[in-house]
Amino acid sequence: MTSSPVLLQVRPRRITILASIAATLVFGSMVVIGLLLRNTNEGVSFTVNDQIGLIGIGLVIGGAIMTAARPRLRADENGMSVRNVFGETFVPWPLVVRVAFPSGAHWAELLMPDDEIKAVMAIQAMDRGRAVRALEQLRALHQRYAPPPPIPSPQVEPSGPTEMDPQRPLGRLEIIDRQKAAERDRDLRAKQARARGEKPR
Repeated sequence: MTSSPVLLQVRPRRITILASIAATLVFGSMVVIGLLLRNTNEGVSFTVNDQIGLIGIGLVIGGAIMTAARPRLRADENGMSVRNVFGETFVPWPLVVRVAFPSGAHWAELLMPDDEIKAVMAIQAMDRGRAVRALEQLRALHQRYAPPPPIPSPQVEPSGPTEMDPQRPLGRLEIIDRQKAAERDRDLRAKQARARGEKPR
């Protein structure tokens, strides 16, 4: 089975640059400190292992900083592969209801069924125009490959008796209400007949 060609690939730019600079500074500082420890006269002896340990700590911290540049988005005709800082998920087009970028959000979001939201950290607000273009391209792919929204089924008229249906059996309260209404009508007709000088029926 051959994989479909990648139609869109997006990675954050500014956070990658900032993370690279920060990781380089941290690692370089640890290397310099480790090399200079052997030349101190503070009464504490530092061995080669201590130097290697400091350099290793700088490497670990630098690697942790570089995880901020890990997000990536790849989209093809079957769906999109969303990789954030932790984990990677493939989302088929039929599961994507809408590609959104809420006001004030730091990155784009995929709105999915049952109010589920999937963050797309590869499209970040700090990339500005580049993020806008990536969002437009992703929405165009979604419109092209996602299935059309379902058409709501027409409402079916109830087949049973309704409240105004004369064939519906009357309840006890309805019978009492109708009897009282009939009595009020008779009293009203009698008053009108007396007012006209006629004999009530």
